[in-house]
Order: sequence, then structure tokens, then C-alpha cells
Amino acid sequence: MSNIQFVIASLLAGSLAGTGCAHQEATPEGLEAEQARQERRFRPPEDPRYAIPPGRKRALTIFLDSQTFEYREDDRVFASGPISSGSPQHPTPAGNFRVLSKEEDKRSGKYTNYFDQNTPMPYSLQFYGPYFIHEGWLPGHADSHGCVRLKYEDAKLLFSRVKVGDPVTVKRQGRARPANPFGDGYPFPIF
Repeated sequence: MSNIQFVIASLLAGSLAGTGCAHQEATPEGLEAEQARQERRFRPPEDPRYAIPPGRKRALTIFLDSQTFEYREDDRVFASGPISSGSPQHPTPAGNFRVLSKEEDKRSGKYTNYFDQNTPMPYSLQFYGPYFIHEGWLPGHADSHGCVRLKYEDAKLLFSRVKVGDPVTVKRQGRARPANPFGDGYPFPIF
């Protein structure tokens, strides 16, 4: 028997020895343990930004022409990314605002979806009258009825960190800088 055949036979024998007979009764405990293993295996890694203590000074800036946002904590860019703001028929107002309210599971009181139900606006941050920053579809251009839509991950992160009263600036021009939530000790942007 060659060395390769010996190694393969050893591995095969070892794997069979651990399994017992081919037929095993499934127990509720065994199924629960297997399900827990599967969930751990396929669970996406936790976003490390959630572990960073919140900054004392927070500010959110929306850039309409570049369709980007920049969220800062203590003068470092903590998060940035794409948005979809109001279409030319329904423009997002520019100016200096503050977060007026937060609602995790908000639904629009004015607009409905394809199923004639009030449109979901998850992780909503109200910043001016009926205008909100929330999770939504990003087609790559200004397309909303005036709200600012974010990717799911960005909306959830901002909702967890932004407080009522924090400043929101909506600018017509500009571009968000790359985020580096870990500060200058990290030599390159992470997100």
C-alpha cells in the first residue's frame, strides 16, 4: 500500500469511526444543536462599528448632487455611503436641520406601495416636516418623494447611533469622504 493510499484509508476509517452506524435516530436535542451550528456557520459577522463607544459630538450631512451621505462622530467620518434623495418633482429641502424624531418601524402616511399598503420606512429619522432619512431602494439617482433613502446597513447603523436633536445638514453640492470609524490609528478607510 502506498503512502497516499494509507493516508486516504486512515482518514476514511477515522471519519467512519466517529459516526457510528449509518442510521441514527434524530433526537430533539440533536436537531436543536445542529440547527444552532448551522445558524452560527451562516451568520454574517457582526459589524465592528457597533462595538465602538458613541461619540459625544455627532453630525449627519447629505450631499444631493453626489447622492452620498457622511456621518461624523467627534470630527471623524464614522460612516458614509450612497443615498437616493428626492426626485426633481419632489426635491429634498436643503438647509440646516436637527433630528426631530426616530421611529424604527415607520410607515408613510401619504404614499402606498404596489400592494396598496402604506410604504414602509424602516429606521426613520425625521429631520424636517414630512421629510425623513430611512432605509429604502437605491436606484443610483434621486428618485424619492423627498425623503433620503439609505442602504439597510447604513440606515440601521445611523438609527442606532444618532440621537434626537443631532444636526442634519442637507447640501446641494459636495461629496462624502470615505469613512474611517477607528480614527487616525487605522491607516486606511474601512467602510
